[in-house]
Parts: sequence; structure tokens; C-alpha cells
Amino acid sequence: MKPVASLATVLLLLAPAVASAEPMTFDCVAEPAQRVQIGTPVTGLLASVEVGRGARVQPGDVVARLESTVEEANVALAKAQADADEAVRAQQTRLSLAEADLARSKKLATSGSVSVSKVQELEAIVEIAKRDLDTEQRKTLLAKIELQRQQALLDRQSIRSPIKGFVADQSLRAGEFVRQDSPIMTIVQIDPLFVETYVPVALWGKITVGSQGSVVLDQPDKQSREAQVTVVDKMFDAASGTFGVRLELPNPDDLIPAGQRCQVEFDVSAEPPATVPLQ
Repeated sequence: MKPVASLATVLLLLAPAVASAEPMTFDCVAEPAQRVQIGTPVTGLLASVEVGRGARVQPGDVVARLESTVEEANVALAKAQADADEAVRAQQTRLSLAEADLARSKKLATSGSVSVSKVQELEAIVEIAKRDLDTEQRKTLLAKIELQRQQALLDRQSIRSPIKGFVADQSLRAGEFVRQDSPIMTIVQIDPLFVETYVPVALWGKITVGSQGSVVLDQPDKQSREAQVTVVDKMFDAASGTFGVRLELPNPDDLIPAGQRCQVEFDVSAEPPATVPLQ
């Protein structure tokens, strides 16, 4: 007969495995979510810079303008051409008269007062008037499209912010020449903040996307704030035996400065003890 296990051993094996929480703290850095160097799609003279270092901007805000005298004149010309409808109205009047003559001639043709050839001639005049009207309407449409093109060229002279954030650096001033590879300013987005840290490879699989971490920063108040893991690197750093983790820390009021060191704590659960089959 097989030996009978002791009561204590049986109770231990039947008891559920309870994971013990092990808070682990790691160094981290709170970085801006985005750092955008604002440039221009065209070269030109920088006419004005609307915001300076430290200014808060919203998406779509004009931050700088290029000299645009020629573009503004082209828009005015294109608008005048697009609004000119005299030719269309003249062709509409001509068509109305031609259709009226044709209608009268058809009535008179039934009594023999107007020849069939005359009716056919008037029908041809109506058809020509319709085509002339279509031509003028097409010219008006093309003029409106040209206005849109000139307006788009003018809009390119206004440099807008693509993100919500702060102006971190201003590289050029009004009066300077701007090339397509010359950044005018740098705008940073600090809502949310990206908290970057590296953790040992032993924690692979325990810290996953969606996990929560507690972040403590010196500024503004050293309080612990909850952040969510959004990125877990799929490649280890062999030299240090670590892998990268990114958390998103909400910063809706922009009260937390970016670019500062911090501490992040994870509640990592220990693996459950291995089970031993009963004898």
C-alpha cells in the first residue's frame, strides 16, 4: 500500500494558491507625449510670429505667417472671376428668347404660317443656346475651383499648430527667411505625459498593456498618481537585462511639468506555487 499523506499536507495541497502582492519601484522619466518642430511647406519671408516661448496653443491656432501679398492679390482676382455671372445670365436670357420663338413658331407651323425649315432653324438656335449656357456655367465652375486653389495657396502662408501644447522653443523671428527644412518653433504636448521606465526581464508577462502603475513626481506635489501601461517593448536589452515600458499619465490641466525624473511602482503578483499530485 502507498503511504497516506499527512492531513497537513493534504490541506496545503487543496488550499487555493493566493498570489502575494509585491510592490516594486523603478526609476522613470516623464516626457511630453509629442514634441513637434513647426515648419512650413513653402519657402518665404517670415512676416510675423504670433506666439512666443511658453505660450499655450490649441490645434489649428495660427502661430506664424509668411509674407503673402501676392497670394492675397491672386485670391481677390479669383474671387472676382468666380462671382462674375453676367455671361451666364446673358446666355440664360438668350436661351429663354430662343425657346419662346421656337414655341411660337411651332404653333404657327400647324396653320402653315411658318415653314418647317424655319422651325428646324429655331430648334438649332435653341440647341446652340443651351450649349453656350453650359459652356458659361462650366467657366464659372472652373473659376470657383481656381478660387479654392488660390485660397489654399494663401492658407499655406499661415502656419498652424497641429497639436495642443506649449511653445518650448522659438527658432526664427519675423523678418527672417524660412526654408522648408527650417523649424520656426517647437511645440510640446504634455497631456498626457509619457512615463518611460525599464524593468527587469524577470517581470516579462507580469507587466502588460493595460496594467496600472503608481507614479510619484517631485513636481508639483510629490503625490502618487495612477497611470496605465500603453507600451511594452517586444525586445529585451541584453546588456542590462531589462525591457522598456511606457505609461500614459493624464495631465488635463497641464499642472505636471514634463522632463522630470520620477518613481513608478507596480503591484506585481508572484507566481502561484507548483502543485504536487496526491499519492
